[in-house]
Amino acid sequence: MTRRRSLAALTALGALALLAGCGSAGTQLGGFTYENTLTIYSGLALQGPQAPLMQSIVNGEILALRQAGGRAHGRPISFASLNDAPLANGTWDGKEPRAAGQDLDAIAYIGDYDSAATAISLPILNANDILQVSPGSPYAGFTDASRYDRPGEPQVFFPSGHDTFARLVPSDLVQARATAAFMRDEGVRRLYVLADGSPYDSSIGAMVAHDARAAGIALAGDSTARSAPRKLLKEIAASGADAVYLAGAPDAGTQALWLALHAALPSLRLFAADTLATASFLSATTAAAGVTYVTSPLLPLARYPPSALRVLRDYRKAFGTAPTALSLYGYEAMSSVLAAIAHAHDPANRLEVLRAYRHLGWRDSVIGRYRIEASGDSSLTRFAGYGVGASGQLVELRALSG
Repeated sequence: MTRRRSLAALTALGALALLAGCGSAGTQLGGFTYENTLTIYSGLALQGPQAPLMQSIVNGEILALRQAGGRAHGRPISFASLNDAPLANGTWDGKEPRAAGQDLDAIAYIGDYDSAATAISLPILNANDILQVSPGSPYAGFTDASRYDRPGEPQVFFPSGHDTFARLVPSDLVQARATAAFMRDEGVRRLYVLADGSPYDSSIGAMVAHDARAAGIALAGDSTARSAPRKLLKEIAASGADAVYLAGAPDAGTQALWLALHAALPSLRLFAADTLATASFLSATTAAAGVTYVTSPLLPLARYPPSALRVLRDYRKAFGTAPTALSLYGYEAMSSVLAAIAHAHDPANRLEVLRAYRHLGWRDSVIGRYRIEASGDSSLTRFAGYGVGASGQLVELRALSG
């Protein structure tokens, strides 16, 4: 599976992250890679409003590889960070995962973070039997079949017939249960559910509606967030809802709707999916901060295990900047991939690495004790229920479980 690659060939693969401090392992200055290496790719959106958070994941990956000495199973490991950012129209063209899939030395891919991006990258990488570990992408249709899936899911994402996907965060099914519990504990009685129409962002709305009813919360109504604003506001006001749940992308339209809801119905509590828990969205909607609530699998840093605190200190020293909770997920994604390579009978055989990853079992990691289930889902079920401060910062109100 290995071959010697030229500078020109590497340049065609996209932007490469240079890994310092690993001796002869890793991508070398100028893009040249030694023979007999295996390459771990990272595919994350390194442009746009989420770029700083995504870079914190990449830095976590680099730190884990550096601390492993740049090797696994005695083999030097190359690292290539690709900018898998959406196009101007908000979609993905699959160029970066295709580049990884065409590299004979590629052994694993860490990414994507956005579920819509994973929907593009997953079948491409799966066709090449490349292990894909996502630090995000909670869309339920990637794993076990459920009534919320679109036709053919999850099989449509796995053309090779091998299950190559794992994610480190709980799925939307688990987040929906935690969100319903959060609403119940906050005293919500009548809920109106909004979704933006994207299948990867909005399917959680139907899950929350179901789980809210199971938690004793009446469903006052549901609609698409793209409905005519005046009509939508009238419907919500007439429904008697005391809370709205909105699943969608944190774009300008969602921001405007959020502020319009608060302006028209100032006592209405606004519950957001974790997709909206971005600095840009929260800072743009501070007028509604006092009634905004967010459920997220990303916990306050103090709630991670002692091993995480050591990694966070190492991160600050290595990169001279503050880490985020996602830095820990990048660190663990890389650590788990390296562990699979180390346990594989043949570390250069993609199917052997896949098999080894599936048999890692329980891991006492920086994100907590967990295992990857047969479906590819994480066993983690912890969430934080946040309020939003006056300057847009998240303030933990409750520890939740899905």
